[in-house]
Amino acid sequence: MKISIILISLLLSLSSFAGTIVVDVLGMTCGMCQEAITKEVMATGKAEKVDVNLEKKTATVVEKKGQSLSDQEVKAAIKKAGYEGLKVSRSK
Repeated sequence: MKISIILISLLLSLSSFAGTIVVDVLGMTCGMCQEAITKEVMATGKAEKVDVNLEKKTATVVEKKGQSLSDQEVKAAIKKAGYEGLKVSRSK
């Protein structure tokens, strides 16, 4: 019983860490692209920070603690901004 409580507490604490998502983005060329993608990803309400890098053609998203963005949600936000999200990679 005591071990179960410890394991549950540990799992809950791990799920509260923010994750980082990096998405390769097709079609970005300027600062307006950066602003549009940042605005749409932040509008999900699940992102703490968005960094769009034109040179690397990536968008890096830091999730809010306790929130989780699916690959589809991130790609949908990027598509709503007018671009295509390609490969998605994640880290904790």
